[in-house]
Amino acid sequence: MSQERITPPHYNDLRAVHQAAEELLVRGRDDPAHPFRKPVMATVGADGAPRARIIILRDVMFGERIVRLHTDARSSKISEIQDNPDVILDFYDPEQEVQLQLSGRSSIHRDDGFADNAWAQASAPSRRAYLASGHPGAASSVPTSGLPADVEGIIPPEKRLLEGRGNFAAIQIIYHQIDWLFLSPNGNRRARFVFEEGGWQATWLVP
Repeated sequence: MSQERITPPHYNDLRAVHQAAEELLVRGRDDPAHPFRKPVMATVGADGAPRARIIILRDVMFGERIVRLHTDARSSKISEIQDNPDVILDFYDPEQEVQLQLSGRSSIHRDDGFADNAWAQASAPSRRAYLASGHPGAASSVPTSGLPADVEGIIPPEKRLLEGRGNFAAIQIIYHQIDWLFLSPNGNRRARFVFEEGGWQATWLVP
């Protein structure tokens, strides 16, 4: 491992940590192959037990501290968020050995401008998923994609894709805490940023 990788600028500089966190989130948003593209989203289930699943990062807006995600409106995470909007997104980059957690309050959007904008930005293959005939997690006697036969294996015309709009929901997370962990042979580093009135308050933590 090179010295540059062991001691990057964020190793001893909180300002550099925050900048590196934002750069990784931008890469996850813009590069489908980047590991930050698919964080794990944790919610609390109706039974009080934790629930976690991989979800795709669709957008991040740093000024507003907003993360946007998409989901099927029939999925269990909808009711979980409605019951308890506190969520965590956990990201990990194995090459840089960085874990990033965003903690925040989430809300569901289906029939408003936020949802309309999210639908407009979704790709055709993504929109096709909302044509599924059953809700996510429904039992099936055979292996299935859940898609109707007429759209299986193809991208249908826009008119057909629009039929899935009613099953589409956008999730907005306004995050108020960032937890950073960097693994290094020289000694790990951990930091936390909490948003308070006036801006981010940063502190180092014991890893």
